Amino acid sequence: MRDHEWVPLLHITRLSGLPVRKVDYKLRILEDMGLVFRETMHYVGYQIDFHGYDLLALAELVKRGFVECIGDKVGVGKESVVFEALNDTPLIIKFHRQGRTSFKHVRRVRSLFKDLPRGSWLHAATIAAKHEFRIMKRLYPMVSIPKPVALSKHAVTMELVMGSQINRVILTNPQDCLDVILDEVHKAFLLGIVHADLSEFNILIDAESIKIIDWPQAVDVNHSSAQELLEHDISNILKFFERKYKIMMELDDALDRVRDSIGEGHCDFRS
Repeated sequence: MRDHEWVPLLHITRLSGLPVRKVDYKLRILEDMGLVFRETMHYVGYQIDFHGYDLLALAELVKRGFVECIGDKVGVGKESVVFEALNDTPLIIKFHRQGRTSFKHVRRVRSLFKDLPRGSWLHAATIAAKHEFRIMKRLYPMVSIPKPVALSKHAVTMELVMGSQINRVILTNPQDCLDVILDEVHKAFLLGIVHADLSEFNILIDAESIKIIDWPQAVDVNHSSAQELLEHDISNILKFFERKYKIMMELDDALDRVRDSIGEGHCDFRS
């Protein structure tokens, strides 16, 4: 996957330890199911698509005991597809899709990929999932994020958060909610992490708490662009509260609050 756009049949045979004819037979069945694709060049090569890769990741999660069943699709974005799942508690599985529409764009905007050789979508998605899971493990439970549960290939499994995007509810105490968000960004900053893609679209609120989601673009505070990205995150949040609730706060003041200690608050809302 990392070294070949189309993996040679003989290479697959060596990895599987099965005879060539048996491998070719099974791959043709998978091809008929739309899970792999075949290309005949100066050699016969196969390529797995995201649907097939999803099944491999899901099978591993089930085998390791993290997931018992998968439910409905609950979200689709440019860089992920999210499904409900179940074990002892409700879960979600986030299948990463980085690079599916434009791997060139991903390489340009993600420092995570900039030094890597040109590779497949699947490899990019796997790297992004590993990065997000590592970040979440580093932040939880100190920062209010979904509890990370397991990683398999390009799939991140985490607890299901029964909240709404903050832009889809009416906050009854918006100033307190802004303070809570800045507090969570501050906690992440103290742990050495900048979200780098924060907006009203990845902040969830329920009756008890605010949770910040979607961390695949997060960077270390020592990253060369960390301060610029932090300013962009905070600017997005301030613009949202100014636009919807007419709350005015200077960017420099908000950045000072994030970099320094700020107090705990509570956020209420109605749908």
